[in-house]
Amino acid sequence: MRILAVGAHPDDVEISCAGTLAQCVRRGDAVVTAVVCRGEMGGGAMPPEELVKIRAQENRDAARVLGAECIHLGLSDGQVYPTEANTRLFIDAIRQARPDVIITHYHADYGSDHNNTLILVRDASLYATVPTIRTRHPHIERIPVLYMMEPLAGFNFQPQVYVDITATFEVKRRMMACHRSQLEWLSRYGGMDTLKYIETVARFRGYQAQVELAEGFVCDTTFGRMHAGRVLP
Repeated sequence: MRILAVGAHPDDVEISCAGTLAQCVRRGDAVVTAVVCRGEMGGGAMPPEELVKIRAQENRDAARVLGAECIHLGLSDGQVYPTEANTRLFIDAIRQARPDVIITHYHADYGSDHNNTLILVRDASLYATVPTIRTRHPHIERIPVLYMMEPLAGFNFQPQVYVDITATFEVKRRMMACHRSQLEWLSRYGGMDTLKYIETVARFRGYQAQVELAEGFVCDTTFGRMHAGRVLP
């Protein structure tokens, strides 16, 4: 299959679903990651344009660890709104990736960038199938299956699907470690050790799923998305 993971900011995919993506790569799926925002607000006093370059390179480094393609949509932090222009941007990104499955944010995540990313992905995944909506890439034939990944700290989130990432957690950790600017900023700004955080969450979800380490997801049923059987690893 083809898997597209859409994160609002650089490192969102690494935090919430990188172990699953690594399992997809292991079983032979083609994986594409898409980052919606440039990430210029995630660095304290660092000049925004300098930080954008750093975070884009960190994202490319993480995708290289995974063995995935990456797409940058280029919106500014705090500017992810369900407008016509942004919908077309998402439509084209989905058409470029041509996914069977999309993974993105949960509907009760923190911040408008995360929540509006889900809204845009939902709409664009439908409109991407419409031939009369013209973008740079041709339309896709079917609406992809859509999974929502865990929000920060798992607030109000109860997984329907668990993926055992025991064998691929080291890939997830290495991907997260590529985001050096964020590891430093989150530690300084919020007192958060992100590498410990992702392991803590994985162990908790693993405890629920009766494996060592896991990631959790909820399947979106908007537009009557139905599929026979499990499609994640």
